Amino acid sequence: MFLKKLAYFIFLSFVVSGVGSQVAVNVDFNACVANDKGSIGSQLTISGNVGCDCGLKGESFDFDGIDDGLTFDQKVNPLFNKDFTIDFYFSSYNVEDVVDILTLSNDCLIDSFFTLQYLPTINSIRFLAKENVSNSIFLDAKIDPARCWHHVSVVRKLYTYFMFIDGKIVSTVDAEKLYTFAPGNRLTISNNPCTLSGQANYRRFRGYFDEFKIYDRALNELELSKSELRSDVILNQDTTIFLGDKIKIDMGLTCADNFSWTGKQDMDNPDILTPTIQPKASQKYHIFFVMRGKSCSDSISIYIQDKDKLDCKNLLLPNSFSPNGDDLNDNYGISNKFIIEELKSFEIFDRWGTRVFQTFDPNSTWDGIYRNEKVNPDKFVYKVKYICKGEEHLKQGVMNLLR
Repeated sequence: MFLKKLAYFIFLSFVVSGVGSQVAVNVDFNACVANDKGSIGSQLTISGNVGCDCGLKGESFDFDGIDDGLTFDQKVNPLFNKDFTIDFYFSSYNVEDVVDILTLSNDCLIDSFFTLQYLPTINSIRFLAKENVSNSIFLDAKIDPARCWHHVSVVRKLYTYFMFIDGKIVSTVDAEKLYTFAPGNRLTISNNPCTLSGQANYRRFRGYFDEFKIYDRALNELELSKSELRSDVILNQDTTIFLGDKIKIDMGLTCADNFSWTGKQDMDNPDILTPTIQPKASQKYHIFFVMRGKSCSDSISIYIQDKDKLDCKNLLLPNSFSPNGDDLNDNYGISNKFIIEELKSFEIFDRWGTRVFQTFDPNSTWDGIYRNEKVNPDKFVYKVKYICKGEEHLKQGVMNLLR
């Protein structure tokens, strides 16, 4: 058991650090060219007259949905018969049917292929992989229609495939065996052979495509989250401040042509993306973007606390949390951290007195992981030492970790 845990720890450290891995394919579309800067140096063929426009870190390719597409040479094919990660960003203007985004196929065969599709009428992404008529898997996941750009990753780790969309894993499936795909396949973007042959009701992709990468290993959720280029979103979290205090807005990347804020009366300059806000009362502030006629939005809630009515002893922490990956109550932390002038320490201990978490940052939370392993459900003791109104306070109690 010790050797198994040691091997797992070494493996996880290897994955997180990225040692020994490479970006096999890297097409950033900057300077309006489709050059692969990755380690295998694949060649791309452009179909149609693909345009070029604003991208997340430079330029992106603009597909017209009629005859624009990209095709890779067969150097990329061996990547898909082992662990891999496909990673890219897109902004679609399609409004109907099944939209072809990415496909590994040949001559519209019914097996030995995979495809990634966008279904605009139901705001979903679908990944389908088929080794033969007997072995196939698919992943379906919803996307947020309020966003202009979407970050999509498809990852294979041994038998398991998962999709990571806009900051989190949204769908996972086990294939029950290692799939291999036909060596004669071609990897295409908006150039599915079935679309060309008229044998399927696919639409070509219409919109913007950027930062396309293929890794020669399975990236984990932490790596994907850390590398994500967040766009058209407010980076500040919902927060509580004291009456009279201000908050500076931090904004992600954007290609928006214009934007507008609500609650302009509380902003020092509502004509910029990153105003300073001084609320007079608790309020939600919205920003609306328009990107080439497409609308998207985000918001932040700022709650006001009267400092004169502050009870320094009323530091709030939940009675329980459930770090099960459902994006609900997945982390444990201080709820009303705004009362803390200085955090001396925030510690969590198991029933045997082992410290499983410690931080000196009031914004930090515990994810239920200790030494790279998920902690089993149990009761835990928390201790928080903090300064409020110039005096030191101690808050301690018991909470439950649920799975």
